[in-house]
Amino acid sequence: MSIAARRIPTRINLALAGAVVVVHVFALIVVPVLRPDAWSIAAALTVAALMSPTHWALIHEAIHGMLLPRRVDNERLARLLAILFGVPFRAVRFAHLRHHRYNRTPWGREEVYDPAERSRPLAFVLHYGRITFGLYAGELGLSMLCWLPRSVLRRHLVALCPDPGDGAPGMAAVVDRDVLSPRALAQIRIDAVALVALYATAFALCGANWLLLAGMLLVRGFIASQLDHAPHHDTPLDQRDHALNLSAPRWLRGVLLNFNFHRTHHQHPNLPWRSLPAHSDVHPADISFARGVLRQWRGPLALRDAGVVAERA
Repeated sequence: MSIAARRIPTRINLALAGAVVVVHVFALIVVPVLRPDAWSIAAALTVAALMSPTHWALIHEAIHGMLLPRRVDNERLARLLAILFGVPFRAVRFAHLRHHRYNRTPWGREEVYDPAERSRPLAFVLHYGRITFGLYAGELGLSMLCWLPRSVLRRHLVALCPDPGDGAPGMAAVVDRDVLSPRALAQIRIDAVALVALYATAFALCGANWLLLAGMLLVRGFIASQLDHAPHHDTPLDQRDHALNLSAPRWLRGVLLNFNFHRTHHQHPNLPWRSLPAHSDVHPADISFARGVLRQWRGPLALRDAGVVAERA
């Protein structure tokens, strides 16, 4: 792959990240102080909520080291963006890298359930909870869970990262290095304190209009939870690099930073977002972005019915 293909669009990323930071500072702090009426607060928070796909896409670039060229700059800006989003960066980075490692394996098939282990009604409740607000609620919970004793955290995290039996190791070493080392865990906890302080302050400043801020977080949670698994829903099992490339209009691709080219991203996780279209192909099972999101509402899939994506597209 050429050096040009790996070139990070630094100026665009900085401009977008700057816009995200400015909008959140105004929506969470400045507007509630200077214009504390409901209409002004609602307008500012609406803009912040609608920026959520781009906001997350920038964090996603940082997870793969593609936000800024220098590693230290990449991580610093990523931590700020993640705090504004409501998650500690190192924690969400680990969760996302785990997704890459276990995609479509028994530990990474979020929409698939085994009837021998889980009833159909429970599977539906869990599935719809996850695609509405559950994913984001879980990310918010990282700010609390990171205060558990290290031994407890390690036991549960290692259990989530077993040896998949395909010749590649599990992620226990990654847990110890990137999440539970003294420096990593301290960083996660500092970020957790910062984001809780930020949003506690924002709620206090909103005063009687606090429901507007809660609504913004619900909208963000819905958007994040809807988009997260859409490219993987009902795709072939045990193909770790597989996902759908979802077609989308140019304006939407810009909002998503080409996140719709998801198979290409899984095949080339170190490609910056601007290089994804040029390296993308089309599979007969690929569908539109809107259809990819909406078909999740069909519900979860029993294990015996899962993985035949070509017949369902």
